[in-house]
Amino acid sequence: MCNKKTISLGELIKLKSNIMKTQKILFLAILISVFSCSKDEYNDLSSEPENYRLIKVLNYGSSSDSEPNTFMDLKYSENGNLQRESLYNYPSTLLTYKVYDYDNNNLLKEKKIYDGQVGNLSLGTYTKYEYENGNLIKEELYLANGTLKRTKFNEYENGNLINTYKLDDDLGIHHQYKYYYNDLNVLILKEVFMYNQKLSGFTKYYYDDKLRLNKTEIFDHNKAISQTVEHKYTGDSSLPTEEIYYDSNGHLTQRRQLIYDSLDNLTEIKIITDEGTNSLFKKKFKGKLLIEYIRYLPTFGYTEWGVSRYEYEKIE
Repeated sequence: MCNKKTISLGELIKLKSNIMKTQKILFLAILISVFSCSKDEYNDLSSEPENYRLIKVLNYGSSSDSEPNTFMDLKYSENGNLQRESLYNYPSTLLTYKVYDYDNNNLLKEKKIYDGQVGNLSLGTYTKYEYENGNLIKEELYLANGTLKRTKFNEYENGNLINTYKLDDDLGIHHQYKYYYNDLNVLILKEVFMYNQKLSGFTKYYYDDKLRLNKTEIFDHNKAISQTVEHKYTGDSSLPTEEIYYDSNGHLTQRRQLIYDSLDNLTEIKIITDEGTNSLFKKKFKGKLLIEYIRYLPTFGYTEWGVSRYEYEKIE
């Protein structure tokens, strides 16, 4: 074990449509402690991150804290599926935990959440998942007593997620998102319907001749533009290095600089204003694995808001 002190929009939508396929997808975005690896282990980690899996996330108030406030512990089954995710108040008080069960195709079929009184946790809710052709098509959220609370549906066309919505007795259809693609299978429009199936806003996406997202336009429920974002690139890179934000009148409101390391990991986003430079976050990696994530209050320069550090184990 090695101890140590996550895309174009079209790809993002496809990722969302397959989010429950494996524990890797489930926790790719989980946020992660400084490594203490030999040279050989470090080289293996850099070249083959799939040989490692996340086992612990430690959450600190600041990077100078010697002990975490909370930590998350992850356990896996013999075939490698995430089996249990437990959140503790440091050093050992169990606050809540989740249990995962899979079908014969290693697709998540049920998630149970245990919470309530510390020291006497009990089943709070559980969710059942259904698939079609490997795509997640339905999520049913139940209360512990078996009462169906809410159902979420996903619809696909040509492998793309085109419609997703929640349905319950009180609100009917709500939180509905519709996605539209061009002939190249690239997302060009997202519509949002929150309640009563009334349009609450939509977003248009524009691309350059290399199919890189170069502009995003956000509209409100009156179909009036509320924000525009330009995405800038350096050379032929597919990774944006700058985002420029404009308000409804076309006035510049914010610039963001996106910084990457030599392995194309996004390590920092800086907010550049006339008053100075702030940062949204800083990330540290070993190879392609995230090991530290520092979040900042964007209106207070580099004032830390929270720190997460991640530990992995090598898969035998």
